Amino acid sequence: MESEAEEEKSDSGGLNKGSSEDNIRKGKRRREVKEVIHEWLLHSLPQEHYPLYSGACILEALKLLVFLLLWAANDIAVYWGQNGNEGSLNDTCATGKYSFVVIAFLHRFGNGQTPQLNLSSHCDPSSSSSSSGCSGLGPQVTYCQKQGIKVMLSIGGARNFGTTYNLSSSNDALNLSDYLWNNFLYRNSSSLSSQSRPLGDSILDGIDFDIEASTPYLEDLARYIKSHSSETQRVYLSASPQCLFPDSILGSALDTGIFDYVWVKFYNNPTCEYIESNPNTFVNKWDQWTTSLKNATIFMGLPASADVVSSGYIAPDLFVSEVLPLVNKSPNYGGVMLTSRYDDEVSGYSNVIENGSVCIQQSSPSCRNESSFVERFGYMSTSSSKVWESENVGLLCCEMICRNNCSCEAYSLVNEKNSTGCQTWEEGSSFIEDSGSNGKTIYVLQYQGNTSIPSPAPNGQKNVSKHKAKRWWIWLIVGIGAILIIPLICYLCYALWRKYKAKVERKMRQKKILREIGGNAMLSMMYGKARRNKKQREESDEVEMFTFESIVAATDNFSTDNKLGEGGFGPVYKPAFFNNQEEWQEQNSINVVPISEIDGR
Repeated sequence: MESEAEEEKSDSGGLNKGSSEDNIRKGKRRREVKEVIHEWLLHSLPQEHYPLYSGACILEALKLLVFLLLWAANDIAVYWGQNGNEGSLNDTCATGKYSFVVIAFLHRFGNGQTPQLNLSSHCDPSSSSSSSGCSGLGPQVTYCQKQGIKVMLSIGGARNFGTTYNLSSSNDALNLSDYLWNNFLYRNSSSLSSQSRPLGDSILDGIDFDIEASTPYLEDLARYIKSHSSETQRVYLSASPQCLFPDSILGSALDTGIFDYVWVKFYNNPTCEYIESNPNTFVNKWDQWTTSLKNATIFMGLPASADVVSSGYIAPDLFVSEVLPLVNKSPNYGGVMLTSRYDDEVSGYSNVIENGSVCIQQSSPSCRNESSFVERFGYMSTSSSKVWESENVGLLCCEMICRNNCSCEAYSLVNEKNSTGCQTWEEGSSFIEDSGSNGKTIYVLQYQGNTSIPSPAPNGQKNVSKHKAKRWWIWLIVGIGAILIIPLICYLCYALWRKYKAKVERKMRQKKILREIGGNAMLSMMYGKARRNKKQREESDEVEMFTFESIVAATDNFSTDNKLGEGGFGPVYKPAFFNNQEEWQEQNSINVVPISEIDGR
C-alpha cells in the first residue's frame, strides 16, 4: 500500500494533496461506477439466469440502474495540448472534473509524410532531450489513467499553416494505423525504446478523429485501428463531427458503427446550433445523431468560451437549465465535450456542469407559487451563506438554488465583476437600501401583490409568516363551514325536489282524469240515451266511465276531505277537480249542461 501511494505521488508530481486528493477520489469513484454500469449493459445477464430473479428484485434493480445511469451520464471530455497556459496534464487530471482528456494533435500524416505531433509550447516532439521532448508526458498519462481517466490522442485538427494530412490509399491508412499502434497504443519488450516513442512508455486508451478537411479512406483507418482491440486491451475510437447530419467528412467512417464515443460540435454551424427562442432545429439535429448512432455514446461538443468561436456559444447556466434537460433524455447521451482545457479553466464552465444538479429548473415548490425575486441595490441585515465561493455558476443558477429552498429570502453573486460565486440569505434577514459603497445588486424575494420588501417582525418572525398563519386559519374555518353547510343544502334541495315532483305527479293525474271525464263521462251523459233508443242496435245501459286509476286520482287517493257521505252502495266522494270547475271546463272545451235539458225535462 505504501509503495503504491508513493508511486502515485511521484507520478502526480506532488499534486494530490488536500482538496486535489478529494477531487481525485470523487472523480475516480464516479468513473468506476460508470464503467461498471457500461460493462453491465454491454454484457447483460444471460437469458438462462432470468428465472433465478424474482420480479420484485428485478424491479428494484432497474430502479437503481436508472438512478445510476442518470447520475453517471454526465461525463466531461476536454481537449488539451494547444495552449501552454492551460497547465500540465497532471494539473488537468488532478481537478477530478474530466472523464476524458484528448491530447491534441497529431497534425501531419499520410501521403508518405512522417507523422508529427504538435503540442504547442508544452514540449517539442522532435527533440530527443528528456527536458524539452514530449516523452516526459508518459508518467503524466499514467497518472491520469490511474484516476480512471481515459487519455486519447486526436489526429487532424483545424487546417492551418503547418497542418497537412491526407490518406492516399487504403494501404496508406494501414501504415498510419500501424504507426499509431506501435507508438501510442501498444508496448512490449520488443517495442521501440521509450526515447523514440513520442509520449514515452505510456499506452493511450484510443484515437480521436478530429478531421476537418476532406480525407478519403477514413473508414479503412478506423477499421484497421479497431482491429487491434482485444479482450485484454480495448482500443477506443472517438470522433468529433460537425453538427450538420450527416457529417460530410466523417460520415462514412461513422457509418461503420465501430466508434465508441462521438462528440458532436454544436458551434460554428448556425443552421444546427441551439437558439434559445427556437430550440426545435437543434433538438431535431440532436435526435438525428443519437438515433443514427445507437451503439455510440454521444457527447454535446461546446466551446468553453465565447472568444474562441464565431457562433454557438451557450452560457453555462443556460446550458444546465435549458439545454441539458433536452439532451439527457436520449438513452445514449454521455455528457459534454469542451474545447479547450485553457478556456474551461478561465471560464469555469465545467464547474457549472459538475454542480448542475442544483441548477436544473425544477417544479417550483408551493412556497414559491405567489412570489418572485426583485432586483435591488443595497445589503442584507445578516451575513450570507456562500454556496460557491469562486466558481462561475451564473446568475440563473443562483436563482434556482434560492427558488428551490423555501427558507431562502435573497441571493446574489459573490463577485459581480467576473460573475463568480453564489451567496444566499435565509429567513430573518431584511434588505436595506444603500446606493453607496456598501451596496451591491441583490435579488430579494417579493410576494405577489406586495410592493414592499418584507422585514422581520419584532419577535423575529417574518410578517409574511404571520400572514400565512392567518390565511391558514381562514381556510380552516371556510373548510369546516363548507363541510357542515353543503350536506344541509343538499338535503333541502332534495326535499324541495320531492315536493315539487309530488305536485307535478298530482297535477298530471288530475289532467288525466279531466280528459277521461271530458271524453267519456260527458259524451255518455249527452249521447248515451239517444244511442240506446236507436232501433238498429241494442246497447247496454251500463257504461264504463272511469278506470280505477282515474278514480284514485279524482278522489285524491280516497281522501276523507273529498268524502260527501255514505249510502247503501258505499261511500260517495267529491272529485278533487270540482274545486276548480272553470279550469276543467276551459281545458276540455265542454259546457256543463243540466241533466234536465239532456233528458228533455
